[in-house]
Formats: sequence, C-alpha cells, structure tokens
Amino acid sequence: MAHTMEGNENYLGLFPGPMPEGRSELLAKLLGTQLSEAVYIINYLHQCLKLPGDVCEFGIAQGATSALLANEIRDTDKLLWLFDSFEGLPKPTEKDALIHDIFGLGTIEKYQGTMAYGVNEVMERLGAISYPPSRVKIVPGFIENTISGAELPARVCFAYVDFDFYEPILIALDYLHEHLCKGGCVVVDDYGFFSSGAGTAVDEFLTTHPSQYDFVLPDKSAGHFAILSKIA
Repeated sequence: MAHTMEGNENYLGLFPGPMPEGRSELLAKLLGTQLSEAVYIINYLHQCLKLPGDVCEFGIAQGATSALLANEIRDTDKLLWLFDSFEGLPKPTEKDALIHDIFGLGTIEKYQGTMAYGVNEVMERLGAISYPPSRVKIVPGFIENTISGAELPARVCFAYVDFDFYEPILIALDYLHEHLCKGGCVVVDDYGFFSSGAGTAVDEFLTTHPSQYDFVLPDKSAGHFAILSKIA
C-alpha cells in the first residue's frame, strides 16, 4: 500500500532536523518496510551519524530501504554497505518456526529461495536518487560465506538487519558486536513476526552479551522490530 506524504516538512514532527530532498518520495516507495518502522529507522540513524563508522543493511531485497538510508546519509562521508545473497532466503533451521505465513505457502521450508532480487534493481534505485556509486559497497552472497571477506567495514555506527531467519541474523549480530561503535544502533526487523528465528536470534545475542545493549521494542502499532543500542 502506498504511503501519501506531501510537502517538504517533517512528517508529523517525528523526524529529526529538516527533511532532506527526496525523503517523502522514498518513504512513499517503501516495499516491505512500514512507514511507522521507517520513522524509527530514520530517527535512530540520525542519532548515530555523529559517531564514527559506516552504515550497513543486511538483507536489502529490492533496495527501497537502501535508497532511503542512502538519501539520509548523502551529506556525510559515510559508506553504505549492502549485504544480500541475491538468491533469496536461505534454508531455515529448526529455530525458524512459521509465525505468520505472509505468502500463504503453508510451511517455513517453502520460503527457501523466495524474495530473490537482482543487484541491478538495487543499483537502479540508488541511481535514481543520484547517490554516488563510490559510496556503495555491495557484498553479494550468503552471510556465512561473506562475513569473513577482506573488504568489510572496520567500524559501523548504524545497521538495519532484515535477514528474516535465525542463523543469518545471529551471524550479522555477532559481526556487528565486534564493529559497532559505542552508542551505535541496530534495528532488527521481524522480531516476533514471520519466522520465530528473528526473535530467537536477538534474545540469544542479548543473553550472550548481558548489560552491553539497551533493548527497545516499538509501540505495537508501529510494527514488529527491535532496536539494540550498544552501551558498553
């Protein structure tokens, strides 16, 4: 469903600072990310822009949220790192119980390979907003194979994790723990939605790192996601 946003003012006063050019159009073109969740993403992103480190998205699909993130960091010197298999969802594990059958497939196993989109579609969205290609780092492949690569961000100030399933989410969180700056934030999508794996991965991660993260859930009307802020 399209979101209608008009003018060049802060939407309902919820966004920080003056609205950058193109934000309203990109919010209207979001796919899979609710407008209410985008409010949280933008606010937490802007809280982190003063920190050292780049911005990451894990699980980018068609790149609509990638374009939104890119537009928000346009006036900084930060790089945008985009991680995706480009082969769709991986094989689920026993920790991925189906909570909401969003495509009506019947079982979680049938979701393997769904949501596959190409690199070109993502780059076209970034090109449409004239975002400099030199500031985009795409890391293609399943996360377990790419996270030990030679070229990865040394420091991260903000990350959006939308990997859907337990194993890739936990791998991303473990990586971010080593590279996220103090005060940096991670928004994890689908906490308590679609697959139980997202919630399980976040809960296990927090248990492994007690007292090191502030954990926030949004108002129930805003959607299903969690925010982790590194405090130690």
